[in-house]
This record gives sequence, C-alpha cells and structure tokens, in this order.
Amino acid sequence: MEATSLCLFIAATLSIKPDKSQFFRYEHISLSCEAPVNSSGWTLRKNASSEMPKPCDDGCMLDDVYPEDSGVYWCASEEGKCSNAVNITVAAGVVILESPALPVTEGDTVTLRCIYKERLAKNPTSDFSTTFYKDGEFIGTEPAGKMILSSVSRHHEGFYRCKHPEKGQSEQSWLSVTGELFCLDQPSNVSPPHPNLPLILVCTILLFILYNAILIFAIYTYRRWARGKNHSNKISLRLY
Repeated sequence: MEATSLCLFIAATLSIKPDKSQFFRYEHISLSCEAPVNSSGWTLRKNASSEMPKPCDDGCMLDDVYPEDSGVYWCASEEGKCSNAVNITVAAGVVILESPALPVTEGDTVTLRCIYKERLAKNPTSDFSTTFYKDGEFIGTEPAGKMILSSVSRHHEGFYRCKHPEKGQSEQSWLSVTGELFCLDQPSNVSPPHPNLPLILVCTILLFILYNAILIFAIYTYRRWARGKNHSNKISLRLY
C-alpha cells in the first residue's frame, strides 16, 4: 500500500528526529505531524502494516526500534489529507549510512557518515576507511568515514550506501534535493514612490476625461454647424 493511495492532498509535514533514514537496533525515533493550527486528528501510518494508526497530533515516539519497524511512514487525517512520506530503515547488521531523511535544499552542504556499531557496544564509530557508492557506482574512499557533499544540486540526488573495509556495508538510502528558495529584495537603486502619486493619478485621469469631453463637444458642434450650412445651401438653390 502506497502512502499516496490514501491521500487527497498534502496538508502537513512529517518531521523526524534525528534527521536520518537509517538506525541501529534499540535506537529511539521521534516523529511529528506538523499541521495547521486548526487541524487535528492526525495519525501516523506505515505502509504494509496491520497495526492500528497511532495518534500523532503531539508527536510520536518509536522506542527500541527493530528491523521490523522499517518502512515508509506518513501522517494522515480523518478528512483524507496527508503529509510527506519518510523512509526509515532499521539495520539488521552493524553498518549504517547516516544521511538526511528529509529533503535538503540546493546549495546546502550534506555530510554522509558511515557508522559501525557492534550489537552490544555502547558507542558507534566512524573512524575507519570507508568506500561510498551512489546508484551502485563507486564515488570515492574517505579515510575518516565521512563524505562531504558541498553545494548540492539535483545532480546529487540518488541512492547512497557505504562499505566498511571488514564489517560489511550499509543499506542504501535516497538523498532528495529540492530547489533553492530565493528571496527577492528591492533593488537599492529603485526610488520610493512619490508621496503625492495618488493625487497625480487622479488629476491625470480628470484631465483625460475633460480633454475627451471637449473633443466630443467640438465634434458635435462642428457637425451641427455643417448640417445647418448644408440645409441653408439647399434652400438657396430652391429659391433660384
């Protein structure tokens, strides 16, 4: 079941903390349905799940997650409205790729970090030589376990994964890039409007109306004079 199959239109935002798409077992994930103030009754949904939707007006927690918690999550309202979808992967192995779960904006700097953590270990590490792949193709090896993508663009969109030199590789995650938001400032060389601009506009309109009235009156007077003169000429011809 796809998230969009139940959605009439998107009217909320599903946020996730921490903002990453891959997790180790027993981690905690916070999800929140950010909807308009006058909107309520939002529930958290998961694809291909038989579980009852969870009320999520004030946020939802996924505690001590397992691989079975992997899936596509979204928010839905009773009116058929929905949010964006977030893909969550809970790794069965010991290597994950930390990458943003939510879309990033063109021009942002994105850090991809390869994390290794044994199941019973307390602290994960990324201090190892890591191989990175995009859409199945090798894109580089980094000695400190992280790859920095500077000034990202739509070209950077794709599926990424990483590989530990000895402990295996992560699942792949999709990196989404959205268009840059521009703020148009008023140019400094543009003069402010004249304070008497409304009065000037009114006077201009009145002068235009007066000019047209005078023109119409002049045409009307000329035509009456021409008709009168023509009538006088006809009478003179009859007398002769």
